[in-house]
Amino acid sequence: MTKNIHKDHASKQKRFPLIDYTRGFAVLLMIIFHFSYDLSAFNFVHIDFQRDLFWWIFPRVIVFFFLYAMGQSLELVHQSSIQIKKVGKRFAKIGFFALCISTFTYFAFPKNWIYFGTLHCIALSSVLVLPFVGRPKLTALASALMLVPLLWGFQLPWFKLGHASMDYIPLFPWIGVVFLGQFSTHLGLHRYGPNSMSLKSLLLPLELMGRHSLLIYLIHQPVLFGLVKLYHVATY
Repeated sequence: MTKNIHKDHASKQKRFPLIDYTRGFAVLLMIIFHFSYDLSAFNFVHIDFQRDLFWWIFPRVIVFFFLYAMGQSLELVHQSSIQIKKVGKRFAKIGFFALCISTFTYFAFPKNWIYFGTLHCIALSSVLVLPFVGRPKLTALASALMLVPLLWGFQLPWFKLGHASMDYIPLFPWIGVVFLGQFSTHLGLHRYGPNSMSLKSLLLPLELMGRHSLLIYLIHQPVLFGLVKLYHVATY
């Protein structure tokens, strides 16, 4: 398969900080959101996450950044050829953790258990978008077909169970954000970033969070929830 983007030999090994910054920023926002959710759960603050427009949009912005960065990463990793072993390993790892989340929430929160959340969407999307790697026109068209119809309140159907899931990220239209991330690499947007060493140093925490986003994703909420619960027990 002939690829049309950035055929430099170093691109396989090189990391582009902007992708890590984007993913790290999503991680930071996610921590803020879940900390706020935990504070609300223990009545330290009062937030209506379903009716307050800000708190309804906030988690969707987080998912957007995660999927956009994922699209960029996939395009760069597989630009010379689809690396089947990496695909299989990645899908197995993320799919396993997605299954763990579904199992845990099914028993812990039976009325709101997660059956297709962020990790589920990431796992499936990471496989389905591979035929579009190296095809900028197709990724542009696919992202438009997924995202533009939302302006008219239309999207392709995706399965939905009867209960209100704690985290529901349907494949459609969210896979369109992955396509958008892929297309952005053809425009070279992933190459932008700060040149100042002082600014790079300032952004280093974001870069590190971006590099370890899955680990933080898995452990941050149990830690935050436990800390808030301990504080609740200690003060009431």
